[in-house]
Amino acid sequence: MAKARAEWERLLYEGTAGSAAATQVTHVQKIDFNIEHETFETTDRGTGAAIPKKTEQVVKLIAAITFDIVYHDSDTPTNAMIAVAESGGDIALKIVRYTGGDTMFDGDVTLKYTSPGGLEAGQILSFTATPTQDSGRTWTY
Repeated sequence: MAKARAEWERLLYEGTAGSAAATQVTHVQKIDFNIEHETFETTDRGTGAAIPKKTEQVVKLIAAITFDIVYHDSDTPTNAMIAVAESGGDIALKIVRYTGGDTMFDGDVTLKYTSPGGLEAGQILSFTATPTQDSGRTWTY
């Protein structure tokens, strides 16, 4: 029988752009990954005897990635991602469903982050990752 997986089993890895991400990011709270499509409408009118039925062709796949990390002093993976976001560089990123499970995303990305500063305990960094091919890798899922 197949096992139902929990959200907390999803894992995030980072590494040097151009190579596979191998360093696990352990202080991540939330990882959202979506595959989206950009389409081109291909509907035609046909013979005019019936109402046309809308059709589309997928012309672009889009990986939408966001994740939240709790900031810890001297946390190497988090500090590497902050440095990449602040420099405009790129970094390798990999998301897997669970240890030993399917890869959801593997590729190089650029990063942006926000860090709201409320009075609650803990500093949360919210990252948005956008795939790039600047280091020679095309992303896969």
